[in-house]
Amino acid sequence: MSNTRADKIDHWYYHRWPWALMLIPFAAVIFGIFMVTTALYFPDDVVVDTYYKDGKAINQILALDEAAQLRGLQATLSAAPTGERFVIDLNTDTETVLHLFAYHVTDSSADREFLFLPDTGNSYSSQSAEIAGILSSNGVWYLELRGDNNDWRLRTRALTPVSSLEF
Repeated sequence: MSNTRADKIDHWYYHRWPWALMLIPFAAVIFGIFMVTTALYFPDDVVVDTYYKDGKAINQILALDEAAQLRGLQATLSAAPTGERFVIDLNTDTETVLHLFAYHVTDSSADREFLFLPDTGNSYSSQSAEIAGILSSNGVWYLELRGDNNDWRLRTRALTPVSSLEF
């Protein structure tokens, strides 16, 4: 009896090619599970869930920008010389308080609102330490300044860190 290759039967799992071919769909399944898990645990904050409602309200929001432009409003946000408080100089003194909204570009959990109370003349001040954190951090922020009656707004995009901002 001769011991030739035809006489010897090899099972399929002894060969490399079936394993290599099965590895491709298996890797695709594992990658798909990873992608679904990532999407569920880390949702994208850039996408707004209420895009239709926000789109309908855009004309009202643009009217606030036009109202500030018609009034000729300008503002400057800066740190006071002591560094403990922050001052907004507005070119009018008709507001009782100012609201400053800070929106982070990608992380909605970092969004904040600050209240500025009247100081001397056309100045408004706040002693929030979080403002210092925003202005000294590295990143991109959208800052929005509104009056107490919410009838105008000034906006700016800030590449931080900065020492003062113009609206």
